[in-house]
Amino acid sequence: MKKYIEKIMEATKIRAVIRLFSFVEVRRSEIAGLVTFVVISTLLEGVGLTLLLPILQYAEGGSSAIQNSGGFYWEILANALAVVGLQPTLVVLLILAFVPIVLRNVTFYLKTWYGAVVSSRIMLRLRMKVVDVVYSADPEFYTRHPVGQLVGVVMGQTGTAGGAVLSVINLFGTVLLLLMYVAILLILSVPLTLVALFFALIVTAVNRRVLAWISKNALKNARLGQKLMGKITERMGQMQLIKLRFTKDQESENIREVSETMRGLGIKASRVGASVEVIVDPVQMLSVFATLYIGIAVLGSTLAQLGLLLFILLRLNAKVKEFNGAIRGITAAASGITLTREMFDAAIESNTITSGPQNFEPLKRGISFKNVSFDYPDVYNAQGELVSRGKPVLKGVDAEIPVGSFTAVVGRSGAGKSTLVELFPRMRDVTGGTLQYDGVDIKDFDVKSLRRSIGYVTQTPMLFNDTVYDNITYGLGYEPTEQQIRSAMEAAHATFVYDLPHGLETQLGDRGVRFSGGERQRISLARVLLEDNEVLVFDEPTSALDSESEGYIQQTLAELHGKKTLIVIAHRLSTIVAADQLLVMDDGQIVESGSHQALMTKGGAYAKLFESQMIEMVDV
Repeated sequence: MKKYIEKIMEATKIRAVIRLFSFVEVRRSEIAGLVTFVVISTLLEGVGLTLLLPILQYAEGGSSAIQNSGGFYWEILANALAVVGLQPTLVVLLILAFVPIVLRNVTFYLKTWYGAVVSSRIMLRLRMKVVDVVYSADPEFYTRHPVGQLVGVVMGQTGTAGGAVLSVINLFGTVLLLLMYVAILLILSVPLTLVALFFALIVTAVNRRVLAWISKNALKNARLGQKLMGKITERMGQMQLIKLRFTKDQESENIREVSETMRGLGIKASRVGASVEVIVDPVQMLSVFATLYIGIAVLGSTLAQLGLLLFILLRLNAKVKEFNGAIRGITAAASGITLTREMFDAAIESNTITSGPQNFEPLKRGISFKNVSFDYPDVYNAQGELVSRGKPVLKGVDAEIPVGSFTAVVGRSGAGKSTLVELFPRMRDVTGGTLQYDGVDIKDFDVKSLRRSIGYVTQTPMLFNDTVYDNITYGLGYEPTEQQIRSAMEAAHATFVYDLPHGLETQLGDRGVRFSGGERQRISLARVLLEDNEVLVFDEPTSALDSESEGYIQQTLAELHGKKTLIVIAHRLSTIVAADQLLVMDDGQIVESGSHQALMTKGGAYAKLFESQMIEMVDV
């Protein structure tokens, strides 16, 4: 018995439906509403079909034919007409048959409208569920999931969820109609019903062979679409390089190759679907002819019975096709849900940074690293294939950063500097040792209060395609005064914005493309200074700037020196020679620490970096 139940569940895709509802948030009230409409529509369909038999009997032999037929239909009809005092005339019978048709269509309208409402709600809930998890994912998650793929899943694949749930509900309605048709057929004739069911099973068996192909290739097509979305987004983001290298033909060809593969799968899917129709339609018509032959030649059914039987068989065959089509649709939609689930699970798995109970308070003593280490883990894709091998980056780092000090982190590329500063706002978690603020482990702080208390300036300014005002007030949490904004702009040497025709309402363009690198960096710095945080982290803020812009950043650092706790990564010596201490990193370790003069006198790793011009030499 268990074996047969398993086969039924697989054939009807019940397992896929269970997996779908376990991931997609569907409320009971929504299911109840949709099911109610489906049940009412089914009952009205049954009543309408039932009332066709008296009409056919009337056409065959008048009202006496109805009364003489007796049986189930006449009893119900006679009692109903007696209640309202009507006679079974042709007009009365036609009106009685027409009313359920009208009501069924009204119900269909309401069901379609409510279905669209529920479908859009489900899509929105799933989309926001995935967005929230993706936004919470650790930085490592974004290194193995291109932005284009994320957008494709969030905006594309989540859209299939609402439709998939609606298809499941409609499938339930189709099953109810099939059961009702079978019940009416059984009342009319058991032998003829068995003949019709035999052919229906043949159609279902043919459909099952197609489902395996759809299940396999729909997922393949969805993965290709995800890959294509990622490729296009990435390439569009580097349009300047494509134009400089004049590789537009090559890039177009790459997109064409993937698109051609997807086109081929789409054509094959259409061919497979068409082949099913080629087989199914003749089989279904054969079932109608076989049933009519047996009814006429063997059972001697009346014309009214045969007319109703023929009508129901045609409706039954249409619903069998609809049922099998719905199963195919659910199977195809499941591929989108699978990709969404993979992305969701990957984001959940990567989100290892959890908030602590303590709010971050202003520093009183400073920051300390105690035997801190950090390892990148092995990374696998959704298919379990190794994407990148993990490696240790930081190894036993010990350091003290006093409150209000200016600390510079220097070293060769790949020494672990950027990874080190990413630990301050807990963008990454240490894998060994502890990072403490005033003696409190960083993991004990609420992540939101910690990150909102640390200003972070990166090498590449983080700007949106929005106005200057919206960029500098992004995530601020309050409405700043004009004086607060101007003070921040002055401190960042970004007052050039006020000379523009639209001032703070000037649009920056994509990633601030309408401004120079130095101007973008100063706008980004103004946002950080407007927050007025006590701890400021600068990850190579001047590495790509001209000397004038670099000078402005240096002036800002000099003005903040002693007022804020500054942590700066820099290759250019001119940016960090005034630091209270330099932490020299090599191969994930701090090999030297001290002031510029002390380290130069020592003649160690820092002096070698200086002499080899890995740090720009300036007069001090």
